[in-house]
Amino acid sequence: MPYRKLFSSSGSALALSTVMALPPAFAQNTPLPPSSQTNEAVSEGVQDAATAQVEEKRKKLLDDATRALEETETALTALDEDDTDAALEALTVATGKLESVVARDPALALAPVDTQLLQRDLLGDVETIQTAREVIEELVDDGRLQEARPLMREFASEIIIETTNLPLATYPDALLRATAQIDAGEVETAKQTLATALGTLVITEDVIALPVLRAQLLIDAAEKALGGDGGTAADTGASDTDSTETESADEASEAVDTEPLSPGEYVEAARTQLRIAEALGYGEEDDFEELHENLDELDEQIDLADDTGGVFDKIGDSFIRLKQRLFD
Repeated sequence: MPYRKLFSSSGSALALSTVMALPPAFAQNTPLPPSSQTNEAVSEGVQDAATAQVEEKRKKLLDDATRALEETETALTALDEDDTDAALEALTVATGKLESVVARDPALALAPVDTQLLQRDLLGDVETIQTAREVIEELVDDGRLQEARPLMREFASEIIIETTNLPLATYPDALLRATAQIDAGEVETAKQTLATALGTLVITEDVIALPVLRAQLLIDAAEKALGGDGGTAADTGASDTDSTETESADEASEAVDTEPLSPGEYVEAARTQLRIAEALGYGEEDDFEELHENLDELDEQIDLADDTGGVFDKIGDSFIRLKQRLFD
């Protein structure tokens, strides 16, 4: 599935603005819902989570491996310009850098050299997305794969952290082989060797399902609306008179330019996001059952003004287990 590249490790800014409307093939009779207050309320949290994961990946990039990749490209350019001396010099540097990488970690199979952030975000309610899924499944069942293909391309709501890696089992040997070929006067063969080596870079992906992330952030917002310390709805001012709730309301109003949601509304919005995740195929019904039960329990305790602290702990653990089932 092709994705638009929004972030590179060498870039200076992080963009998270790409959204996709439902393709015309299954959106003609269904009005696209406006950007929801709940999505706006957690948009900053989505950005922060993506940024944190990208930064964590960037810390693992290997400068020596990145330099080896750059020098390989320099060598290939030099050969195109018939400058074999410059090509040999670049390959010497590249080989030395990779020797350093292997010496530091002999067991390392993939040397990360670049990280990019890719995003698709399908806008639609649960019913519309489920309808879209049924259209795709019907096309696939009928063997109309090429008709299903463009619809599948848009059928996602996720951030992918894509890491480019040098394969250490083959890449250093390719550089040595190209060097020997240049020494033997086989310039065209060396160019082919280097081009092939550059084509063997390995791409690994880490997926963040946006509906699952939004659901977790919405539950965090519900906890803050209840006081953030496992308090009760009564404790935190169901009558809108408590100062803590007033401060939270002011902050939420500034963020979304409207009245903040109640704790119960945040919980319902989180439940909807989990249904969207299931409709998009980020798991089966059984994968989300535990969380739905947790949210039902939280609703009951909010209605009864009971202490909710323990439930939020259970929900947090359930999200951890869900992500492990879906993405680990």
